[in-house]
Parts: sequence; C-alpha cells; structure tokens
Amino acid sequence: MADPSGGHTGNEGAGAAGAHVDPASARAAVSRGRFLTGVTLGLGGILGAAITVPAIGFALGPSFVGEEWYWADLGSVDLYNEEYTPVIFERGPGGHLDRRVAFIRRDGPDAFTAISNTCMHLGCPVVTRGGAFACPCHGGQYDSEGRRTLGPPVRPLNRFEFKIEGGNLLLGRVFAAEERGDEVITSKVWKDPGQQVEGLLSFLYPTPPR
Repeated sequence: MADPSGGHTGNEGAGAAGAHVDPASARAAVSRGRFLTGVTLGLGGILGAAITVPAIGFALGPSFVGEEWYWADLGSVDLYNEEYTPVIFERGPGGHLDRRVAFIRRDGPDAFTAISNTCMHLGCPVVTRGGAFACPCHGGQYDSEGRRTLGPPVRPLNRFEFKIEGGNLLLGRVFAAEERGDEVITSKVWKDPGQQVEGLLSFLYPTPPR
C-alpha cells in the first residue's frame, strides 16, 4: 500500500528482502546438503565404475581371446598300447610354451584316448590307479574313461585332440569332456576345473573361443 505522503510501506521492503535467502537459514542448509549429497553420489559412481569396469574386463576378457597353442609331437604311435602311458610334453614352438601331462591309450591303429591329468574339482594332478584315475588332493575318483565315480569333481577329465602325421602322434588343444549316455566324448569348448559343460550352471562361465 502506498504511503499518503508519497513514500512506501515497510511491507514492500520486506518482500524485496525475501527474494534473498539468508546463508544461515534452514533453507540454505537444506540446499547445501542436497548439493553435497549429489556430489558425493556422483563421485561414488565414478569411483565405482573405475573399479568395476576393469574387473569385468579382466573376468570376461579371456572369453574373447583365443588360446595360443601348437601341436606337440609325442613320437611314434608304436610307443603306445592299450594301457595308459603318462607323457610329459611342452606345447610350444621349440617346447617353450607350457608343460602338460597326458595319459595316452591306444584304442586301435589310428584311434587314441588322450586324457589330461588335471582334476575337474580344483585342478590338482591326478594319477593312474589300476587303469583308472584318482586325485590325491580331495579324493576325486574316475574310471578308465575319465568319468567321475566318486568325490567332488563336476565332470569327466579333459581330453586332448590328436592327429597322426608321418607315423607320429601329435596332441593339440585340450577340451572339456562330457558324458553322453554311456560314452565320454570330447566337446568343442574349454572349461576350467569346477565348471559345468552343460546345463544352467554352464552359462555362468563364459567359454573362450578355441
């Protein structure tokens, strides 16, 4: 309301002052709190992404990287018979990539079974025992075909692919084995010990290309 004398009332001045928030007021404290909360959440998200993204990449990276491997010459096919022969070999150019152990059995003129010595529980080395296999670490037992018969392993022992050249036996990549009825077959995928080849749980473990 205008003052009869031509001046202004005190109420108008109070309205103008109300347009500015007192830094010490509760309203200002709430605004600062919201701002700091937003900044904290934003920094937390950035730090979380910085930690999570590399971890996911490390976990899934091997799923998109093929394995480096070379055919390993294990000598004449005549060195092997119907009983398992343990063979230590290095699978690399000139024998400098990594050391492996395979149990080789000759099943026919050009037929062989080449079983890996890695237990399918936690990866301990298995040993032959009466034509079968046993893991000394946690009691895993396998039959002569590498099928689990007792203990914690989740699947049969891995098997190597093989070929014959010039009368010699050559081993290549190692694959996960799986049971199909009464047979054990070599799959076309690789899985680490403790990982399923088939079924719902197999999808929890990405399969690297071979």
